[in-house]
Amino acid sequence: MDKKIFTNYMYNLTFQMLNIILPFITTPYVSRVLGATGIGEYNYVYGIVTYFAIFAVTGTATYAQREIAKQHDNIEVRSKIFWEILFFRLISTILVSIIYIIFVFNYMREYRLLFLINFLTVFSWIFDVSWYFQGVENFKVTALRNSLVRIFSTIFIFILVKSRNDVWIYTLILTSSMFLVNVTMMPYLKKEIVKSTVTLKNILSNTGGIMALFLPVIAIQLYTVLNKVMLGAMTSAKEVGYYSQANQIVNIGTTVIYAFVAVLTPRIAALYYEGKHEEIKKYMTKAIMNVYFLGLPMTFGCIAIASCFVPVFFGRGYSPVIPLMQIMSVLFVIMGLDQLVGTFLVSMNKQNIFTVAVSVAAIVNVILNYLLIRMGFGAEGVAYATLISEICATVIEILGLNKYIRFKDLWVFLLKYLVPSVFMYIVVIILNSLFNVNIIGLLIRLIIAIFVYGAYLLFIKDQLVFYIFKSLFKK
Repeated sequence: MDKKIFTNYMYNLTFQMLNIILPFITTPYVSRVLGATGIGEYNYVYGIVTYFAIFAVTGTATYAQREIAKQHDNIEVRSKIFWEILFFRLISTILVSIIYIIFVFNYMREYRLLFLINFLTVFSWIFDVSWYFQGVENFKVTALRNSLVRIFSTIFIFILVKSRNDVWIYTLILTSSMFLVNVTMMPYLKKEIVKSTVTLKNILSNTGGIMALFLPVIAIQLYTVLNKVMLGAMTSAKEVGYYSQANQIVNIGTTVIYAFVAVLTPRIAALYYEGKHEEIKKYMTKAIMNVYFLGLPMTFGCIAIASCFVPVFFGRGYSPVIPLMQIMSVLFVIMGLDQLVGTFLVSMNKQNIFTVAVSVAAIVNVILNYLLIRMGFGAEGVAYATLISEICATVIEILGLNKYIRFKDLWVFLLKYLVPSVFMYIVVIILNSLFNVNIIGLLIRLIIAIFVYGAYLLFIKDQLVFYIFKSLFKK
């Protein structure tokens, strides 16, 4: 593995993990203080706010990251791209803000306070320049600076959120955190870019490329955020709370996997621009191995440990989350492959295939959501709909990128990491009958599961495990 890619992976992994793990640490506390209804209210409102984000951000982040990666050695050109994208997002965010205010004051009286607090989130989208640093493969900046803000927000949650009525305080802390994360990125641009004359014509010249990536963004949000919105509209905030908690666990695992894929994005864009197709195939092979290496043990571990994890972590009243976790655990592998292949498609200007894949998935998801919720399956129906739609997207993307994927890798790595994952699963199931459902028992299960999986791979001399150990303990 390239040293720079591994370093960026570790920085990005740190940032992405803190981005989810710190709220994840607060979850046992918040779950008990706000309850499933309070959690559901926050996620329902934030789900709607996310749709406004779609139209404010459009496809600027992915487009800018790809274009800057192509010109990472030319400060004049990449600076021009930066200013054009920044002003494009400024214009789109102002327009969306006007619509957002009209919407809140005319249609959302029940949750108006939460929507008004979330206006800070809307405003923060202007200052989000993480796409620039990702484009130049500088993940250190985003990781270190953002981590500090996330830590402070976690501290404030424990200090200020004290009762069921503090949903608005919880929302304010998270929105303020997002705003500070984006604003604190700006000073780092001083040494990275130069002044550039930008006209309205220059700004709008990027519209075609941005909008080409805007369509898949809409489709993706349809079958990720719409799950919560449909649940909230067709059932109750409590059902949204159950689904959100299970989804949060899945996000932890997929974030670990995607952290590696994300650092490959600018590298693949540059390699494709330079016509180095064989190197792209090599990175694809390594990335597929990484998805199975992390995704399979997460899947089997989650299925085995859910019955102990949920009551210990979330507290009483969250038993419906157990089957949701078990159903959605398969997403560790499916979403890992989906994000991997989708990222490669966009990096190589093959977003048409990506758009078709996520559009099909969105249609399948909406239809299944509606049918399964109406049939009374609630959050479990949404979980199944999510899984099926992700499988559809992944299959289409893999077929669309067949020239760069060695299909043998998909089966070889699957079998390679399936065996130790199943062995680990059996061990945890045995442990479930030996230890009580408490924090100590949960920790014992987790530690032994990790040890069993790691020991097996060390025994067979797995190259990925040996490389990680070598990199971590290298003097």
